[in-house]
Amino acid sequence: MQLLVPAVVAISFYLRRDRYAAAVGIWWVGESMADVAPYADDARAGELPLLGGVTGSEVEDYHDWEVMLGKLGLLSWDHSIGSFFFVTGGVIMTAAIIWGVLISFRHTEAVAE
Repeated sequence: MQLLVPAVVAISFYLRRDRYAAAVGIWWVGESMADVAPYADDARAGELPLLGGVTGSEVEDYHDWEVMLGKLGLLSWDHSIGSFFFVTGGVIMTAAIIWGVLISFRHTEAVAE
């Protein structure tokens, strides 16, 4: 849901032709990807404190990323997946900011004419 909700918001604004709001939604997708990266990276170690106040190593089947990656057979890839989310999130946020700035300049030029 952390990635789905921002994606739905971005798509919704894009379909309404509100490109600036879509850029903000896309930035939100990137930020959410960067936000989940440490938790994906922590899937095997289970050292980060989770919302319930415990770590993934303290309670069995409590760490979402450990469970998801384990069921997919990708648990040994947790560091690579975490890095992917972090880097991709940064690229998406940067692209969204650039797109938003371009939209702002185009709007400013159109208003000036």
